[in-house]
Amino acid sequence: MKKVLVIAAVMACSGAGYALAQETVVIEVPSSARNYVIAHPVDPVPIEGDVQEGYVLPQTVVIHPIPDNPDFGYVYVDGQPVIVALENRQVVYYGEAPNAGPPVPRIPDTVITYIESNPIPPVEIGAELSKGMAVPPGVPLGIVPDQPAYSYVYVNDRPVLVETQTRRIVWME
Repeated sequence: MKKVLVIAAVMACSGAGYALAQETVVIEVPSSARNYVIAHPVDPVPIEGDVQEGYVLPQTVVIHPIPDNPDFGYVYVDGQPVIVALENRQVVYYGEAPNAGPPVPRIPDTVITYIESNPIPPVEIGAELSKGMAVPPGVPLGIVPDQPAYSYVYVNDRPVLVETQTRRIVWME
């Protein structure tokens, strides 16, 4: 289970000859919460600045609840899952953080070649495409032979590779 460290500020008293100790608070994000967030991606929200663990989301950002984990909610930023503590809107898990999860597998060249060589009728998706975005459930996906982990769709004549299970975009031309 990934542990996220939120570091409190170190306070030092100049000239007094002592410093207060650094306090570490460990927040455990249950794997069920991470699994839910990965399986239920939402449209990414724009965030200005560097999002990282400890960052507090602005009040204008709508946080989605995690049904079996009422202490946590989530959003997607730049196509990556971001889990926050609902009590203070503080980021406790960010998908791009070092060691945040399993590495993204390399997409085989044969998959890209196949979807580029086998176009299907294009569809329109109302949102701007971005890596990590979920393709809506009603959009039919093409099958990639011998690669059940991947499906594809053409959006505005652009090939888009999708994780079959989550419908998240993993590559696009």
